[in-house]
Amino acid sequence: MSAQAGRGKVLRPDELAARDRGTGARTVPLATTARGATSFLNGITSFEPGAVIGHHMHNVTESVIVIEGDAVVDIDGERTRLRRFDTTLVPSGVPHHFENASSTEPMKIFWTYASLHSTRTLLPSGEHSRIDAEGPEGQGGPGAPPSLVREVARITVLPGRAEDFEAAVAEAAELFQRAHGARTLTLERSHEDPQEYRLDIVWDSVEDHVTGFRGSADFEEWRRLIAHCVARPPEVTHFRHVLTAF
Repeated sequence: MSAQAGRGKVLRPDELAARDRGTGARTVPLATTARGATSFLNGITSFEPGAVIGHHMHNVTESVIVIEGDAVVDIDGERTRLRRFDTTLVPSGVPHHFENASSTEPMKIFWTYASLHSTRTLLPSGEHSRIDAEGPEGQGGPGAPPSLVREVARITVLPGRAEDFEAAVAEAAELFQRAHGARTLTLERSHEDPQEYRLDIVWDSVEDHVTGFRGSADFEEWRRLIAHCVARPPEVTHFRHVLTAF
């Protein structure tokens, strides 16, 4: 069964391993790639009284909610006092950090990154790491994330069959969703050529697609659903992530 096709999960921060940031801050990753996240990452960082994390930036947008205590956020040199439930939205490439504004009380933030491929670059050291690989390895944490693969299928439909094809893909979505290793499915239509589509499906591995799904009855049903719409068999290629710049 795919990571998202079950009944969901309950993640309890006090039952998960934390990573000591070494500056009076501890981070508990929650939704991670290894735990089934498909498009974002989140977690909680706890700050001891007076704790400060290093100035840094990310390659994607980050949002942070103060869930306990009072904080100070420094966004590119502009410092702002935050209270409980205040929320920040920091674009990619913008230097920032958080501080516990109290010298006596703890503080906590809930953070969300807009991509599975989020990274952190510490300033001014330049130390660079992937967020999803920063789990407390050896302590039950997520460790290194899976190396996902993206299936890209280029599909040309017959004249007058675009609406039928889109309806067929919508009907077939549950076939993919229950396939082992399937993470997400996205269909896009060409602006220049309305008869051309691109179907993107993220899998845990190439084998999950070419051996698992293609060898199943659901694959035969998928082909049956679109057979009357397509001009020729889809052109399929597999890709692995290299870079998320912003």
